[in-house]
Amino acid sequence: METSSLALTDILRSTPDVSSPIDVPGATRDDLASAFAQFGYKRGAEIGVERGLYSEVLLEHNPNLYLLCVDAWKAYRGYREHVTQEKLDGFYEDTRLRLSRFYGRCQLVRQFSVDAAKEVPDRSLDFVYIDGNHALLHVIADLAAWEPKVRKGGIVAGHDYRRDKKDNAPFHVPYAIQAWTKAYHIAPWYVLRGEKSATWLWVKA
Repeated sequence: METSSLALTDILRSTPDVSSPIDVPGATRDDLASAFAQFGYKRGAEIGVERGLYSEVLLEHNPNLYLLCVDAWKAYRGYREHVTQEKLDGFYEDTRLRLSRFYGRCQLVRQFSVDAAKEVPDRSLDFVYIDGNHALLHVIADLAAWEPKVRKGGIVAGHDYRRDKKDNAPFHVPYAIQAWTKAYHIAPWYVLRGEKSATWLWVKA
């Protein structure tokens, strides 16, 4: 299934009778940002922002989008311990400056993901994009906290289905997504393979 012959929006609107995950070789998360705009999505959340690079892409591709940018920007034991609090504070400032031109269209939420989700009404988002701590329990916690915030017909998605860098941080994204989709009988679901790290997603039934 190639995006050159079938637009990502058409792929996501279809209900193919094949087993999941369905690989979409030519598609990237930039294509997903364009799909959000084509679907008319107006409210979303990115979980795990770091420097705001993908937040910028989401906002650039969709001039009608209001985006919650959720990241604690806080050092803690067990996750990327080589990254100092000083460096994370710098990431926050990078994000603030990068997204300043989208004033009124995004909100930086400096909280841990699960805490931030408590303040967001259920079924109020068109999409969520999860890219936080990649350890198993954290991915599951992010899914449990944020999946209910997405309305029916919206998209639950996230980054790093495939690892593209080597470090000592736990990496369990594919196992968490496979377990979640199996436990909750989610099908079809997709993996965009047009970049090294790969994006996973499904349309919420």
